[in-house]
Amino acid sequence: MQINVLTLFPDFFTSPLKVSLLGKAIDNEILQVNLINFRNYTENRHGKVDDAPYGGGSGMIIQVEPIANSLQKLETPGHVILLTPRAPLMKQADIVRLSAFENLTLICGHYEGFDERIAEELADESLCIGEFILSGGEPAALCLIDALARLQPGFMSNQNSIVQESFSKSEYIEFPQYTRPREFQGKRVPDVLLSGNHEAIERWREERSIEDYKRFRKL
Repeated sequence: MQINVLTLFPDFFTSPLKVSLLGKAIDNEILQVNLINFRNYTENRHGKVDDAPYGGGSGMIIQVEPIANSLQKLETPGHVILLTPRAPLMKQADIVRLSAFENLTLICGHYEGFDERIAEELADESLCIGEFILSGGEPAALCLIDALARLQPGFMSNQNSIVQESFSKSEYIEFPQYTRPREFQGKRVPDVLLSGNHEAIERWREERSIEDYKRFRKL
């Protein structure tokens, strides 16, 4: 999979893309990430990529031209995603769907927001990673890159790890996990996990998955 990232801060990605499983995936050519500074494609001779909003208001708005020019220069932009809070919340089903694309382009915003024509005319879809405020789209892009990489063949040495994770098989979260010691400061591992009864263990895990989903999501 090839992922292009349009950003004003390519250095933001340098360290995360070199370490752990993401770094190995890039080294093994399972994943390719191209970082494009869209400031290089502005039509303003001073390198300006934003301007004040029409109608007034605080902050500066990213202009459409630098994004359009950047996309035109890409050989294979593929499916273009705008990362913005003005979008549906991303779910694991979206990650699975997007992981099938060979080429993706992520647009990272900054400042107050985007000219709406970027969403309407240049992006194939817009996505939001959560109902909280970030200083830019770069952290959101890293979240998406990591989630997509995990589904690529060869990324995980044990594919069963992916199947059992939260949201992978259903909308529910992963069941609680325990390891040695059996008891820590008076808190014991649930007896069912030590029973050797695999049917009972699976039933307990399913029940806890549903129970914790309802508790954490306040359903």
